[in-house]
Amino acid sequence: MNLDTGAGLLHRLTSYVPDREWDVPVDDPRVRHDLTPNDPATLPPPLKSYPDGLPRLPLPRELPDPGIAATAVLAGVAAAALPLDAAQLGRVLFLGAGVVRTAERDGRRILFRAAGSAGARFPLEIYASTRGVAGIPDGVHWYDPEQHELVTVGPAATGTATTVVITGVPWRTGWRYAERGWRHLYWDAGTVLAQLSAAAASVGLMPQVRSLFPDAGVRTLVGADGVHEYPLALLVFGDGDGDGEPAIGPGGPAVPGRLPEVELPLCTTAQRAGESEDLGAPWPPGAELPAHPPSGSLDEVIRRRGSQRRMDRTRTLPRTLLEWPMTAALRGIRVPHWVAVHGVDGVAPGLYRWPDLATPLRAGDLRDELLRIALGQELAGDAAYVAIAAAPLSGLDDRGYREAQLEAGLVEGRLHLAAYALGASATGMTFLDSEVPGLLGEPGDLATLIFTCVGVPQYASRAGGGPGAPVEVRPVRPRVR
Repeated sequence: MNLDTGAGLLHRLTSYVPDREWDVPVDDPRVRHDLTPNDPATLPPPLKSYPDGLPRLPLPRELPDPGIAATAVLAGVAAAALPLDAAQLGRVLFLGAGVVRTAERDGRRILFRAAGSAGARFPLEIYASTRGVAGIPDGVHWYDPEQHELVTVGPAATGTATTVVITGVPWRTGWRYAERGWRHLYWDAGTVLAQLSAAAASVGLMPQVRSLFPDAGVRTLVGADGVHEYPLALLVFGDGDGDGEPAIGPGGPAVPGRLPEVELPLCTTAQRAGESEDLGAPWPPGAELPAHPPSGSLDEVIRRRGSQRRMDRTRTLPRTLLEWPMTAALRGIRVPHWVAVHGVDGVAPGLYRWPDLATPLRAGDLRDELLRIALGQELAGDAAYVAIAAAPLSGLDDRGYREAQLEAGLVEGRLHLAAYALGASATGMTFLDSEVPGLLGEPGDLATLIFTCVGVPQYASRAGGGPGAPVEVRPVRPRVR
């Protein structure tokens, strides 16, 4: 990867180092210096908006829970196929991106979604390009997560398989994290994919993740302009044979909708550098695990899931709550992972290259070092273990960098589900890029992707509400040293 162009340049200019505060931009003209992070005057709206008069289709609010254990879904156990209708599609969309909780903070209302998001920015939009869904006309529909409705924004696409399109709004996360927020788009897209695909798999819809697709065509399909919004990933529902052509060939232009017109040129350049005209193969699903522990249903676990803000460092997790969640989360994944163990029964504290838990790369207590590298965020030291995703830049091109971030986000999302299914908790975390290669004993060209902290919760998150009925919560603030 070239660190002077495209995604490589963005990676280099948005990497955190010890001698510069995370919210201070690097001294480079390609990074915007005229935007104030967290400025209430420039706060972007939490959702895209559309003009009145577009067809709206309310989705059923009584979700048909199939009762499949979350751990069974994460293990890859095949589920009986149910017909794809408005209720099932609505369930999948809600369990991935629906509004489940709300809160007031600094005089503004926050819409917390079913899947987590860095800094609660929720910079994604979700579209369903439907083909043959009972109760829903063929077409391209934007999912309104607050109202649990579909808004028809474009004509039916060519292709045979209903396809969910995930797009990113860079300014929505850039408002807090500046150009580094481009990475967060892919982390968050992976987290949402973890839940969308789990919900679809639990009713036998054979979901297939695709990260290589014709960018320009998909932009036209959903009405994204490629500057203020761009497509990140596809989730395609298989037919009876698990095949089917994704419904992504535009049947005509889509209504673009409204977004704040704030551009981060470095993000635009990184996105365009990885564009393709090809449709790639779906990601391999990974082998089914031979066993899985009991748990509540996937629907119950997703509603219970939160982004833990405080963990109890005085308590440990059993070894099975490290081994099984990591094994399940990494099914079919290529991105390398390391594990920093702080408090796991039967595993000596230290750093390990997954899946080898017998021989530490470094032995001993790493809590203080992880705390420093995680910018003083206490969870990095309080967790029972921290999963670290990273990949050498030398093995990535501009598109590959995007896909590596997406894979890491998918693992993070699966770890969340596995942890909450088994009584633990989890949260994603950022880091000092320059310090991670030394921690892992790897060359300096290593691109760190994301940290996931898993541990014993100090409090229980209030279960989220159903469609159109989110519960009101009081956010817990994390400890920062």
